[in-house]
Amino acid sequence: MRVAKLQDGLEGTELALPIHSDDGRLLLAAGTKLNKRLIRLLQSHGYTRVAINDPISNNIDLDDAITFETRLQAEKALGNAVDKLVRGYSPDMYEIADAVDAIMFDLKRKSKVSMGIYSIHSFDESTFTHSINVCVLSLAIAGALDWPTSKMRELGTGAMLHDVGKILMPLPILNKPGKLTNEEYELIKTHAEKGWQLLLDCFEVSPYASKSALEHHERLDGSGYPRNLTSSEISDLGKITAVADVYEAMTADRPHRKAIFPELVYAHMSEGKDTQFDGTLVDTLFSTVALFPNGTILSFEGDYVGVVTKQDSRSSFRPYVRIIEGPGIVKPVEISLYEEPDMKIKLILDDYSPESRERISKAFGGEATDSPR
Repeated sequence: MRVAKLQDGLEGTELALPIHSDDGRLLLAAGTKLNKRLIRLLQSHGYTRVAINDPISNNIDLDDAITFETRLQAEKALGNAVDKLVRGYSPDMYEIADAVDAIMFDLKRKSKVSMGIYSIHSFDESTFTHSINVCVLSLAIAGALDWPTSKMRELGTGAMLHDVGKILMPLPILNKPGKLTNEEYELIKTHAEKGWQLLLDCFEVSPYASKSALEHHERLDGSGYPRNLTSSEISDLGKITAVADVYEAMTADRPHRKAIFPELVYAHMSEGKDTQFDGTLVDTLFSTVALFPNGTILSFEGDYVGVVTKQDSRSSFRPYVRIIEGPGIVKPVEISLYEEPDMKIKLILDDYSPESRERISKAFGGEATDSPR
């Protein structure tokens, strides 16, 4: 299976995974064939990508960092917590704690290297994809650094609720497709302190765990907000949530832009090491997370196109790829990018063109070869 941009060109393709609404209701089952009506339905629920089956991506497992069941559990826990808060009731922290434990359990089953994170939702503040992914990334970093379980639970709780202050922000501003005005930006900046107060007053989260909400926009050099804290003043939870938050936000589709190319995200965060971000945490993140998850379609210099088939423990930057189009390619060829340093990645593609997809499917209906290109 692979992940493809949700667009009309996917009509007739088969869903590889079930699709649920924000409250956990099943929208479409795995195996459903997409048509224009269903594509519009998914788009109305904030989906920008879907997992599909096709001959090109035969035998590829998406291998998300957490199971589908755990992700659904976390979505329900967050949804219930926010709903109770809006209606004037105290959120049930047991549900949040159970979701954090489930994420920790799933991460223990994963290799410390090349963990996939899948954001098929857009970065829409009415969904919880971002908050869950920040929690997963934060816990993955902490796990790689051998944090004790009790401390990881505090981190997971704070990271999952780090953006809770945004429920007090106007949704049109949060999802504004264009640049924010100065006044709008100043208003949005208040979500960190407001979220911190909500966690202390309404969620009964510990002062330590609440630091994730207060400090995830602080920077080591004092250039962050809301309090312009410097390195020695920022908690370890604030530092780790900041790294996870920036990575997840940059690699997800946003209302005003598409996801940023992973290597540009790496360059940006590496440039900020030990000035904006804790350098050890940045290095740990990029040794832990797969920059190009399984099922990603890539274009290469030399006019080659391929799909990521699996990760390589030797490098988070250079996975195994099935080359399916390009000069001299008559059958799919499986290669290790780590062992082929001359294969330079150019772009992440939304999908093949309809013409290419039809031609490739007809030509490559059989198994891929294992011979080098």
